[in-house]
Amino acid sequence: MTEKTKRKKFPRYSGIAATLILALLVLAACAGSGCVSHQDTTSAPATAAPPAISPDIATASSAIPTGTGQVSGTTLRRIIVTNADAAELLLAIGAGDRVVGISDTVKNHPVLGSRFAGKASIGSWQAPDIETILSLHPDAVISYSSYTPKNADRITSAGIPLLLIDCYKIDTLASDARRLGNLTGRDAEAEEYVAFLEQYEAQVQSRTAAHPPARPPRVYIESYSDYSALTGGSGGDLLVTMAGGENIAGLLPVSSPKVNAEWVTAQDPDVIIKTAASGKNETELREIHAKLVGRTGIANTSAVRTGRVYVISGSVTYGPRSVIGLAWVAGILNPDTSAAIRPREIQDEYAGRFVAATNTTAAIYPQPG
Repeated sequence: MTEKTKRKKFPRYSGIAATLILALLVLAACAGSGCVSHQDTTSAPATAAPPAISPDIATASSAIPTGTGQVSGTTLRRIIVTNADAAELLLAIGAGDRVVGISDTVKNHPVLGSRFAGKASIGSWQAPDIETILSLHPDAVISYSSYTPKNADRITSAGIPLLLIDCYKIDTLASDARRLGNLTGRDAEAEEYVAFLEQYEAQVQSRTAAHPPARPPRVYIESYSDYSALTGGSGGDLLVTMAGGENIAGLLPVSSPKVNAEWVTAQDPDVIIKTAASGKNETELREIHAKLVGRTGIANTSAVRTGRVYVISGSVTYGPRSVIGLAWVAGILNPDTSAAIRPREIQDEYAGRFVAATNTTAAIYPQPG
């Protein structure tokens, strides 16, 4: 991403000191009543605190270790991928043919599974089968950095590099794509994807900046489980802030805290956005929406009263398609400019240029505008 885009990307809220004080007061008040509790361990990878990482695990920017030592600049030709977002980005840059093994997460993915049909399954990403990995003679295994396999030490002790490349949050997609492009010899294709990403990021931000609201809309954005708030720096928080909104949980000092109806009601958000698991169809999104607006205790929030409650698929909130999610969130938060932001067209373009059939799954309910 350009430096200009980076400067625009995190427009934190006006009166940030006052907001921080308010957040701390809310936490103090909730300490006795249980408004905010411990971290939600069911949240998506980017919202969880990274576990300790063994020093012999390589990152994508490191030289690639092999059984015979360090080999800098090696092109990966045999890849095992445990991370569905990395698997999709490999497809997007034309390197899907390098994949020889996949985790169950990739195998069972509603869109990606068929694209990797016939690839060997290594089982769960949490504890992949080491014997199968060894039999595939991979140049590297790719995993999330936040959620590494429990038996990562067995992979690296066998001399197989474990590359920690998330391909998950919108603020690292450009660098992740370039790393994968460099590792697979698909630099030009990676730059094509990055250009697509940055084009629509800039378009969304320029159009929302051209007609700013009197004050940023206050947003409660929730992860997959009920009352699991997405806090500052999470993938959902980035979409809200880049689209010109204020995340009411953005300054809470815990990752993915559990809040409750009393806390949400006290914050009185203008907009509520719920993240649903990837692969949900429109009927399922509608059912999640009905349960969301029907929750006891939040019916009197401004968001519910004005009908500004949405359910958005994780397929466009996180991962290589998150710029589509950015466009949807921008349309939600900026109704006056939503006609100029066309997420369905962006989704169709992505499917046509990068990963086919990714425009056939439901993205949001209800559709704004």
